[in-house]
Amino acid sequence: MGEGLDETSENKPKRDELGRLLPGSTANPKGRPVGSLSITAEIKKKLQECPEGKEKTYLEYLVNKIMKQAVSEGNEQMIKQIWAYVDGQPKQAVDLNSQINISKVLDDLEKNGHKIPTKDVENEPPLQDKKQE
Repeated sequence: MGEGLDETSENKPKRDELGRLLPGSTANPKGRPVGSLSITAEIKKKLQECPEGKEKTYLEYLVNKIMKQAVSEGNEQMIKQIWAYVDGQPKQAVDLNSQINISKVLDDLEKNGHKIPTKDVENEPPLQDKKQE
């Protein structure tokens, strides 16, 4: 297996019956290898540099370009993007207690041309209402 951990029961991560890692276990105990390439780190480093013969950094030029597109050119997508980075995306409330009328949903789907698969119930006995028993 070369360098690293061999596949013995002592160093395999602990998992539950569904194969999920248990708390405190890791599938990558050594982490990212030393010296591995990080594109993000390289971009951040380059953004701090000044192009040859210029006084501003690449980051300043990039910000100016983005702002020009948003403000001067009125690029709505860029405005939304800037807004999202500055303030973060708006929080959205999710109602987990709402009830769905499945009959209405199926009717709406059929009205819009969707075929709803149905079960062949010709040979099944009818459902009995509990009140009739």
